[in-house]
Amino acid sequence: MELELTRQISLVARDASSRQLLEQAQANRDQSAAAVQGALAAIDSAVANVDVLKGQEQEAISTLEELKTALAKAERDLSFTVIRAPIDGVIGNRAVQTGDYVQIGQRLASLVPLDEVYVSANFKETQLGRLKPGQIASIEVDALPEHAIEGTVESFSPASGAVFSLLPPDNATGNFTKIVQRLPVRIRVPAADARAGLLRPGMSVVVRVNTKAGVSEDAAAAPAKSAAR
Repeated sequence: MELELTRQISLVARDASSRQLLEQAQANRDQSAAAVQGALAAIDSAVANVDVLKGQEQEAISTLEELKTALAKAERDLSFTVIRAPIDGVIGNRAVQTGDYVQIGQRLASLVPLDEVYVSANFKETQLGRLKPGQIASIEVDALPEHAIEGTVESFSPASGAVFSLLPPDNATGNFTKIVQRLPVRIRVPAADARAGLLRPGMSVVVRVNTKAGVSEDAAAAPAKSAAR
């Protein structure tokens, strides 16, 4: 446009062109200059808009992090409304109803793992000398007289039942009467019988242990109760 304007000025000076063409060239030059200025202004505006968008991006990122934190807190609060037991089992003796509010440490129900039932047999202390872990035990359940269960001696209690009682005897006074004590012996029940739900905590059973291969020692029989871990 500048070259065209210069050419028209030279032609008009020599009367080789009309002034109208010169004015047209000047108008075109001015229009092009205005367009260039407008484009430069648009570039400056776009650059400024980029900075604004970057600021909005950082603000959006901050908002996203806040929302993620709020979501995590909401999910955690929601998880508090669900109580999960550490083991599988059957609910018994439920102490709450739907809609009740509970407090920290409040007992809700008893969970009985029926697939992990064992028998706690109270043997006399004079019988423990012949008992060893791994021996076969015959379990007779009063409620199931027609069903025989074969268990295994698993472990012995570290103390007699009297020691763990609410008021354990104190023999330090010298007024001592010797009484044969009983110690709990844990009898492991086969998994198949446990899963079948044959035993229930609190049931009465009689346990006999084979202290010798092929010999059943009736003297080792003692009443026992099934319990759950």
